[in-house]
Amino acid sequence: MVQPILGLVLILSLTMFSYPLLVHNWRECASAPGCTCTLTLDIKKSMAPTLKTYIVESAGFFLKSHASYQDFLNLVEMTDLNGADYSKMRSYLYNAVDYMENAYTIYTNLKLASEKIPYDPVMLDRLLKFDYAGFQAKSGLLAPVFEKVKSLLAKGDIAGFDDEVLNNMDTILNQLYEVRDLVDKEQSPDIALLWQLTQSYFETQLFGQYASAVFKANIY
Repeated sequence: MVQPILGLVLILSLTMFSYPLLVHNWRECASAPGCTCTLTLDIKKSMAPTLKTYIVESAGFFLKSHASYQDFLNLVEMTDLNGADYSKMRSYLYNAVDYMENAYTIYTNLKLASEKIPYDPVMLDRLLKFDYAGFQAKSGLLAPVFEKVKSLLAKGDIAGFDDEVLNNMDTILNQLYEVRDLVDKEQSPDIALLWQLTQSYFETQLFGQYASAVFKANIY
C-alpha cells in the first residue's frame, strides 16, 4: 500500500538532493497542477508542519554524518604524511555517530507518523505498472541498488522501503561504532572496514535517490 505524500517525502529524506525547497515542492504535490495525490486540504494542513520538520532534520543529520566521516577519511589518508591525529579522528567519528543516531531516531518518528496518512490508489497503480527495467536502462542506474528499490516499489511496499532505510542506517551505525572503538584505543581501523562503511553510506544514499527518481517519473 502506498501512502502518497508521505511515501514521497520518506524516500526523499535520505538523498543528497533533500534540501528544504525541493522537499517542500514535493510535499505540496497534492495541490500542484497535474499531480494525482488525493490528500484533502485539511489532512495536508494537519500533517505538514511535523512531517516537514522530520524530513529536513533527518536528511540534514544524515548528510552531516556523511560529511564528518569524510573528514575522518581525509585524516586517515594524510596519516603517512602527517602522522595519526587520534584526537581529531575521534572528534569527527563522534560527530558522525551522533548525527547518524539523530537521523535514525527522526526517521523512525517519520515512519510512525506515516500510519495516519491515507493511501493513494492512483500512485499505487502507477508503481505497479511502471517500466522499471526501461527506466533503469535509460537513466543508467546501478543494477544492485536499483533492484532493491524495484523489489519494494513494484509491489507498493512503502513500509518495507522504510524498514530498509532504517536497516541501512543501523548498518552504518554499527560500522561507525566499530571504527570509533578502534580509534578510541588509538588503533588504526583496517582499510577493508573503512571501505565497507564508505560503501554503506553511498548505497544508502543511492537507494533513496533511485526511489525518489521513480516517484518523480510517476508524477505528472
